[in-house]
Amino acid sequence: MIRLKYDKVMSAFLIIAVAYLIGSIPFGLVGKFFFTIQDPRTFGSKNIGATNVLRSGNKKAAAFTLFFDMFKGFFAVLVTAYIETDLVYLSILSVVFGHIFPIYLLFKGGKGVATFLGALLCYSSLVGGLTLLTWVTVFYLTRKSSVAGISAIALSNFFLLLFSDNLLVKMSALLLSIFILFKHSENIKRLLKKEELSFEGRDKN
Repeated sequence: MIRLKYDKVMSAFLIIAVAYLIGSIPFGLVGKFFFTIQDPRTFGSKNIGATNVLRSGNKKAAAFTLFFDMFKGFFAVLVTAYIETDLVYLSILSVVFGHIFPIYLLFKGGKGVATFLGALLCYSSLVGGLTLLTWVTVFYLTRKSSVAGISAIALSNFFLLLFSDNLLVKMSALLLSIFILFKHSENIKRLLKKEELSFEGRDKN
């Protein structure tokens, strides 16, 4: 019994560490070396996410960032599912917090939407798919990435409530939603003041 508990604790530490380090990989910066763009921390919102990378004018760099920011969330959960399925919630938390507070960038990272979407897609294709569909639909209607992200993250909790029986995953998603919404606090203020521009109008997300 003691040995089993010890193994569980060690698995939890391993999952947290690996998922966090994966989440910390700043693909927005990695992409600038492949596509020769300006450091995204020096323009726009100074964010390393795909939306700000797109402001460089390089769509390939933005697509690269978006894909791998999502993939690292997907991959972290996938690895955890093979190690210890019961601890999937830890990998979801750790990989997203890794993106938001990356150790490689002195804990100054992105807003976590894409990584959270990737993690949800791996955990549940239905929940993740509905969350992604929400993002795409809202962005298509508003052309505001901030509104799309906020809407998708908020509704992900509703989708989990309907289609997931894992209480720990639901609680983790709620906690992450609060952090991600906090990261969008400036966007929310501008939305309330009707000052948030559409993406074509240099959205400040």
